[in-house]
Amino acid sequence: MTVASTSLDPQRQEFQKRILVQLRARYPAWEFRAVEDGFAISGSRDRFSISFSLTTLHQSVTRPGAEVPEEISRFVADAATRLAASEDGSTGGEWAPDPDTLVWCVRTERVIRRYPRADELLTRALPAGLLAFVAEALPGEVMRGVSRLEAERAGLGEARLAARADHNTRVRLDRWRERLAVPPPHGRWLFTEDVLFSSSLLLVPDFLRSVADKGGGAACLLVPDRGVLVAAAGDGADPAQLRHIGRRLYGRATSPLIPQLLATNGSEIALHPSERAPRRPWSGWRQVVGR
Repeated sequence: MTVASTSLDPQRQEFQKRILVQLRARYPAWEFRAVEDGFAISGSRDRFSISFSLTTLHQSVTRPGAEVPEEISRFVADAATRLAASEDGSTGGEWAPDPDTLVWCVRTERVIRRYPRADELLTRALPAGLLAFVAEALPGEVMRGVSRLEAERAGLGEARLAARADHNTRVRLDRWRERLAVPPPHGRWLFTEDVLFSSSLLLVPDFLRSVADKGGGAACLLVPDRGVLVAAAGDGADPAQLRHIGRRLYGRATSPLIPQLLATNGSEIALHPSERAPRRPWSGWRQVVGR
């Protein structure tokens, strides 16, 4: 079997080969090959072509307790819908997103509203002027917003589009469990593993419940940058300290969101009450985030 040269680590190379074998066995009319220097598989037949990202699937099967054969079988079976849509011309020969690359991305509403296709995006409102929209995660730490029309070409109506984004966001950011399991010295946890989507933890219900539990039913959150989220509980949730931290991180942000402090009870997110109270003049920098 020919596999393209790749910079993937050996474990991912073997996983890529495993999926190639299954796709080739299930859909012999298509020609599948590994994407060179990418964790994906491309398929072609006559004038049709398509690609399948393996990132979400790999993260799913490497989670503790994952049902690996079932997850892979689902992935291979689900490929039929996209292959059929390509063959019968349902995509109109136009680009259609890979459902396994769809995640929620968080930006400010005023930034989103400047996008040419803003009205075509599927969005969820968040506090303090934040807005989440469905995006496709592309190779090289790049993402693009996905319109409803583009999603329909991939066989996804609004409900299924949101469900895929929910699933992929949860899987992509699942490493929060490891970090939250380690008690930090200052009662604050810093999540920066994903440069594009760490702030999208705001859209993961299990995460919100877990951080709220750490604070006895309430916790504080900061999202100064798209790739940064700070969670604080107990003594670490002092609003005055967190506001200083939020401002400092916001000033350093590559993709700035908000400096304000948020609060969660595990099921909802709101602007922290202290953000609506009169403030004393800022007295200077304090220690940022305790690890």
